[in-house]
Amino acid sequence: MRQSRYVWLIGLSLFCMMTLIVLKTPQKVISTLAQPEYGSSAKTTIQQFWKFMDLRQTNLARDLLILPKGSGDESEFKLWESQMNNDPLLSLQKVEFLNSDMGSSDTIIVRVSWKSTVQEIQLVLFSMNLIQTEKGWKIQGLKRINSLSYIGRDRHGSSFQT
Repeated sequence: MRQSRYVWLIGLSLFCMMTLIVLKTPQKVISTLAQPEYGSSAKTTIQQFWKFMDLRQTNLARDLLILPKGSGDESEFKLWESQMNNDPLLSLQKVEFLNSDMGSSDTIIVRVSWKSTVQEIQLVLFSMNLIQTEKGWKIQGLKRINSLSYIGRDRHGSSFQT
């Protein structure tokens, strides 16, 4: 009787592994297990990017970017990179996704809230363009936008608390 329990346990484990492989390609499963920052959704990638920025792991955040050299997007990232490294008291409070239809577009509007003990809360809006690669989603564009230029900023959105 004891041996049949082990057979059932092994069978259940194999069934779960096969389900993972059938639903996702093996390359995506292995890369997600090895590097969780390459998520299977655009939202996960953006959350991981801002988490890396908050932890001052800008080299890992840079790995999630595909930005052309000398572009405005790259200069925006370098500006935030220097701001994060120069102000150790600055911490991420919230990342809000303002697009109500994130699945139908590769451009996501994100409101990032930063707090520091010496400054008041900073609310910054970003338009982030994403592209899907074989390793998962990567950020192709990072543009800071004015809150007045985003017309639908009070519509439905989801937020991610840190």
